[in-house]
Amino acid sequence: MTKITPNIPQSQIENIHLDPYLFKNEEWLTTDQAIAHLNISRSTLYRLRKQHRVPSLKLGGSPIFPKHYLNKVLLLRAERNLKLE
Repeated sequence: MTKITPNIPQSQIENIHLDPYLFKNEEWLTTDQAIAHLNISRSTLYRLRKQHRVPSLKLGGSPIFPKHYLNKVLLLRAERNLKLE
């Protein structure tokens, strides 16, 4: 008999630790606000969201993005790019 393991999605964002107390004062961005904040196109944001490269959740059918974690992801990616050069 084979053992069935549940399909649990794994985060592709490395070194991001969720702080439950941070959500208390978190600033949440709508899609348009996130696009303006990150200076990227809507399709790029949707692609990054689909690839689980930016944190988000849906509220009432619309995705919202935690500003602090978006900044943290961008800083980690920039740091990794600097190490490669």
